Amino acid sequence: MRDRSASSLYSKYIWLVDTIYSAGHITRDEIDRRWAVSPVNDEHETSIPETTFYRWRNEVEMLFGLIIDCDRRTRTFFIANADAANKTPRWLLNTFALTSLVGQSRQMQDRILLEDMPSGSRYLTPVIESIRDGKTLHVTYQRFDSERAHTFEFEPYCLKTFKLRWYMVGRSSDHPTEVRVYALDRVSRLVMTNHTYAIPADFDAQAFFRDYYGVWTGGAKPEKVVIRVTERGADFLRSLPLHHSQQEMLTVHESASGRNDGYVVFRYFLAPTFDFIQELRTHGADLQVLAPEWLADDFLKLGKAYLDTYSVSPRT
Repeated sequence: MRDRSASSLYSKYIWLVDTIYSAGHITRDEIDRRWAVSPVNDEHETSIPETTFYRWRNEVEMLFGLIIDCDRRTRTFFIANADAANKTPRWLLNTFALTSLVGQSRQMQDRILLEDMPSGSRYLTPVIESIRDGKTLHVTYQRFDSERAHTFEFEPYCLKTFKLRWYMVGRSSDHPTEVRVYALDRVSRLVMTNHTYAIPADFDAQAFFRDYYGVWTGGAKPEKVVIRVTERGADFLRSLPLHHSQQEMLTVHESASGRNDGYVVFRYFLAPTFDFIQELRTHGADLQVLAPEWLADDFLKLGKAYLDTYSVSPRT
């Protein structure tokens, strides 16, 4: 029950942020009018009590770093630290806004299909509370490549999503000298303890993942990666770059003969870890690795392995 109640509160916090952020400046009366018809208003209140509104403002600042301030001249509320508001993931607010819209209309529920997160999302609330309160977690965890689960104490530093999975980043009692990443969908039990901890002042979540694509780090060093992609494949990379270091180095359009031989060369500077390599593989024959040489050789070996697999497998 507690977990459900906490999840409901987080939905209300995000509703308040989205309402004020979308409006720019908004009066208290207008906030109450929107609250009265909000799908997260599960108690069907006609307005937000003043003490509740004040508490939500404090929680929003603590959880998201967003300051809800009041302009005394116009008697409107607004997000004071616009830079921090811009850094708050828009997908979080957009997803909430979409969920709210769908919730208001039964007819839309079968018309807008959202992808589900795996079961790990059930642990989001205690992890967020752990980070907020500075209390460690007692975690039972089982890797995909392990036959047994093991239990450890964990100090979460941040949360991250990747490929529809939630991950928590921090230090465990198993590896106290390293910052590691753990998938929440591999957790079978997670309980907050009374042991306190502090996130190091020099830990920067954005910097921790700056040289990587995805969540896998593994100690790999960043290096220059160059790929050649068909014009069709390039459109996908232009619209959704794989990494902030992505640069378009060369574009060769389809020849006058009409042959589909146009291509684009992209360059990256990152650590080519498992997640990045797997993403490149999803492009199939549309993509060729040009550098580094060891990665190009790996793709060549993979291509040969595919040929071997299909040449020996019986067809039905």
